[in-house]
Amino acid sequence: MELKISATDIRWWFWAVTLAFIVAAIAGWIPGYFIVMGISAVQVIFFLVQEKNLTAFPTQIRVVYFAFTLFGLWPEVRLFIYIILLLGTIMVTFFGRCSIALVLKHMPWNRGREVRLN
Repeated sequence: MELKISATDIRWWFWAVTLAFIVAAIAGWIPGYFIVMGISAVQVIFFLVQEKNLTAFPTQIRVVYFAFTLFGLWPEVRLFIYIILLLGTIMVTFFGRCSIALVLKHMPWNRGREVRLN
């Protein structure tokens, strides 16, 4: 796997900052969970404005990711879910691979559509 760092791309910075706050949340800083949720909500809005369509593939990815971040509101499962989010966010941030995208591209509503990460 090739390392992919795009420091000039705001989309990469969304993931990098999210990653930092996921690490902080898992390390025990509870406000980190809420910041991750906030950044993810901003990503949904950013991509909705950019793509002008809620069903655009990049927007779908952010909506699903945001939905997963909401598990941070549930103390009993937040650590487990956020560890999974940590691993996925590391893959997106440093290697350009997204497990959510891999699942979404096989959904019936995405068949025959252009599938791209950003």
